[in-house]
Amino acid sequence: MKVFAGFVVAVSAISNRIEEKNAWPGNDNARYCGCNFVLDPEVHAGPAGTYINSTCTLSFPFAPEDPHFVSVASAYVLGRDRITPGNDVFKFTGFDQVSNPDVLDILVFYEPQDCLKPGRTLQDIDDLKEQGRDSEIWEVFQNDTSSMCEIDLKCFNEPGDQPPPGVYLGNFNYDIARSVQTYTVPVYGLEQAETVTFEIVDYNNKDNWCHNATSHEGHGLVLPGSCSPSNETCGNKITYQQNEEHFGLLEYFQFEPVSPVNSPGCWDSPLHKLHEYKWQTPSPWDTQENFVQPPRDN
Repeated sequence: MKVFAGFVVAVSAISNRIEEKNAWPGNDNARYCGCNFVLDPEVHAGPAGTYINSTCTLSFPFAPEDPHFVSVASAYVLGRDRITPGNDVFKFTGFDQVSNPDVLDILVFYEPQDCLKPGRTLQDIDDLKEQGRDSEIWEVFQNDTSSMCEIDLKCFNEPGDQPPPGVYLGNFNYDIARSVQTYTVPVYGLEQAETVTFEIVDYNNKDNWCHNATSHEGHGLVLPGSCSPSNETCGNKITYQQNEEHFGLLEYFQFEPVSPVNSPGCWDSPLHKLHEYKWQTPSPWDTQENFVQPPRDN
């Protein structure tokens, strides 16, 4: 399932109000259960009725733990407030000309262990396989994950509100079905030739080693030394410089997480079995929360 940060291709909410909520359980081939919401901001964006130039908060009050991954398409991240598992607050906004004002498209995945029935473990799946009882594996997973997909969403703004000044990340777009990821990162708010440094962290707010950071053609420059330049040097910092000849609203760069393939020297989780190949997903929410806005004269 591909996640996009740009405009959502959808019927305009002005002529056809959108209302979709889907939840899916985990299974042995796709262990990350999750949910997708396609919502009308006028109905669901709280007092503001829009997420454009608003401060929006999103949480999952009935989830046992916070999600493995959260995406709000075409929105931009303001940060994350850590409270208690399942009640952490993901903060975002939208910007004129780069965010779709008619649709809130939210995609969520949970960790495999959070997709199991109470009292069951991932080891139960291995045990059933070793016993030749593959037909019983489905019983390990929850059949109904709808409670994990209940959200608390609020947006606030004041008349005449303007976009918050500063630099803001969009979604780290990726395909959860792929074993080797390339994350595409939109960046909003950079001034001409401005240089910023992002420290990539995961959803547990831990340093997330990265590899092969590159810029998109015409959008700027990832400076040398970003991420892990060699297997002996592991890093999570990406330093990016805006292309002063590019006058678009958005810049883009991309990176890969370290893996046994692209950076074995920085991979600290030995691969025992195919299904144990796993990684911590980098988090734009926590990365933005930790980001230090550059000082500006204006």
